[in-house]
Amino acid sequence: MVLYATVFAVKHRPGSFTKNFAWGTTGLKRLHEAIRAGFRNELSPVSRTAFRRDCGINDPLELIPVNFFLHNRDGQLSVDELVRQAVLYPHSRTFDLLALFTFHLNNAGRGRDAQSGKEIQSRPAMWANEFVRDRLWINGRWHTSALTEEALDRFLLKRLESTKTSRTKCLTNYRKLFELCRLVPASGYTINLPNDQWVLPALFAAWDREILNSGDDNTDRLLEVFHSEELYKLLGQTHDYALEQATHFVNVYRSMGCVNRLKEGAAITSTAVPSYPLTKPESTEEKKLDWLNQEGLDKTIERQRVERMEQIRDRRKSVSIKRIYDNECQFCGICLQVSDGQYYSEAAHIQAVGEPHNGPDLMKNMLVLCPNHHLQFDRGVLRLEKAGETYQIRSRQVGDPLEGKALKLRHEIDNKFVEYHFNWFK
Repeated sequence: MVLYATVFAVKHRPGSFTKNFAWGTTGLKRLHEAIRAGFRNELSPVSRTAFRRDCGINDPLELIPVNFFLHNRDGQLSVDELVRQAVLYPHSRTFDLLALFTFHLNNAGRGRDAQSGKEIQSRPAMWANEFVRDRLWINGRWHTSALTEEALDRFLLKRLESTKTSRTKCLTNYRKLFELCRLVPASGYTINLPNDQWVLPALFAAWDREILNSGDDNTDRLLEVFHSEELYKLLGQTHDYALEQATHFVNVYRSMGCVNRLKEGAAITSTAVPSYPLTKPESTEEKKLDWLNQEGLDKTIERQRVERMEQIRDRRKSVSIKRIYDNECQFCGICLQVSDGQYYSEAAHIQAVGEPHNGPDLMKNMLVLCPNHHLQFDRGVLRLEKAGETYQIRSRQVGDPLEGKALKLRHEIDNKFVEYHFNWFK
């Protein structure tokens, strides 16, 4: 792949992206359904002709956007991580984010269309790739100011060789993708991307397409793709965080056989959350079970998170604050017994330490929580809001008994950390 500079000399044509993208309120669920039907619920390559016949989209103009998401190889549509997510799992926001990533990755393969004989454009929307790397991503985050209609129009005016009408259609279709992924409208200066939901499948998708194009699956080459394609920008993450994930998951990816992992479990359909085994199963039956099991992946990610955080945290502060509360969760009041005379709790930072939050390791920035409520707090399911002289718990779960409950406080916390956490997940 070629590394594109941030100073661009050649204008791009918008191509058929200006055509009908009227999937309406159905959103990218329509794309999910089309992939499932077009691949006949199997992880096997299909011809473009067969896909058109089976995908369930009758309007030829509505088929056009599919060309920007799927990978083509010598007249066939390839199986990669995007197809895997559609075939094996129900429609989800993870799929939508992955679709947006593949659009920005802008690596649609090579070859010729079987019907028309026309050469397939391998980079059909390079302007979008350039937009993310040059305008949307700044210092480790995607910035909402770049996605205003005015800002987008200024960029497209410089980057697209098209009429004003075509440029406006292109702008509308492009911004619609962010709306479908629930990234805009956004209330803050930056877009809060759920990195735990899409970094892994996005990396796998990028590596799948590199191998499908070049056949080279060695570790050095796959990590080179991370740098040359500036994948961290396409992921909306800091360079260091994304590189850390890529360095670990490239070994997972290779241990699973790279693109060969896509040849297994083609008949499996499940309502489970998309997940991956971390070790290669010994039998087909074990492999089927692993497709439905997220435990190994969750444990590995959590262990890595803890190891990183422990390098930053002062254990003495954690021990001290847990003593204040006798290991009792400040949210639910549970004191979790793990053996005779031993109890367990976790010290949770309100404004998380490490990038991109960089919260301080102070007791004023800590809570004592049980493991369940620690995880929900870290994910923004639970938040705190100032209410007079105390704080109230806010929950995103309908009917949660914690909603509106006063926080138990035996130590002082700083409201600026509470406001940061609340606004981050706003």
